[in-house]
Amino acid sequence: MKDNIYTWSEDLYPLVKKAFEERYASRISAISRVCGIIEQDSPSYEVSGLGGYGELTQYSTTLTRAGTDKAFKKTVTPAERALAVSVKYKDANLDAVKTAQRTGIRLADSAFMTVLSDFYKVFGNAFTTAECGDGKSWANDSHPISNVAGSGTYSNLVTDSLSVSAITSAIAGASELTTADGLPFIGNFDMLFVGPELEETARNICGKDAAVSPELHPETGLGANPVYGMNYMVVGAGDLGFTDFKWAIADSNLLSEVFKLVYVTKPTVLLSACEDPLLCDYVAYVDFAFGHADGRPIVFSTGEGD
Repeated sequence: MKDNIYTWSEDLYPLVKKAFEERYASRISAISRVCGIIEQDSPSYEVSGLGGYGELTQYSTTLTRAGTDKAFKKTVTPAERALAVSVKYKDANLDAVKTAQRTGIRLADSAFMTVLSDFYKVFGNAFTTAECGDGKSWANDSHPISNVAGSGTYSNLVTDSLSVSAITSAIAGASELTTADGLPFIGNFDMLFVGPELEETARNICGKDAAVSPELHPETGLGANPVYGMNYMVVGAGDLGFTDFKWAIADSNLLSEVFKLVYVTKPTVLLSACEDPLLCDYVAYVDFAFGHADGRPIVFSTGEGD
């Protein structure tokens, strides 16, 4: 690097990129537990709801073909985000590795927080914004069962305060749902979503010491906790995401089928030369959006209680 001042930014770039990619990959893993990740080359992506074709028919000599898909769909259109950071030749010349790592890590953190903020906003908007595939808010008591007129409605919205009994009640309610094609909805609700205000409560319900629940047997404190072992995730910070006493439970596997993080371009870092040979810009760039098409794999609660 000391030999050629005109190539120093190119020499530094692989180190910056490596630090960026490793940092981003280590942080995005939490979101990928509940959200399917799609990489594609077209400007939009269509997310499908659950079900749609119905039960298989008995086969003899004539093959029955599926009718119209009755599941709702959601079109997700990614948008570009970018941020440039200038690096000085002097800093890179004094300590190339340290400068590259610092630049790559900080840009990766900015890229991750951009994606995470939108992830939180999906949950924060779930009660108010018509973003689901059926045109309803994600948390709603009148979701259409299918795209066929007159198919009826279902609810994935309750009002109970967070507790073991509220979770089991919500799971019991979800067991009565059907898919878009009329088949029983079978969910394994293994994930609890809460805001920061309820993190301690979630830990008490799901944590390693939660095998028994005094709530169920307040006199003895020996009642078995039926949701012991459920994972939980905080989906809020500041004024983003879940606030106050809102919470939700989900089947994480089914949720990842209907809830997608769609990339046209995954977060990356680019090199942009400056007119000044003693400066260069490293640019964090991502082209992404979130979208969800079905409300059945997740049950929301306002947490307001009775």
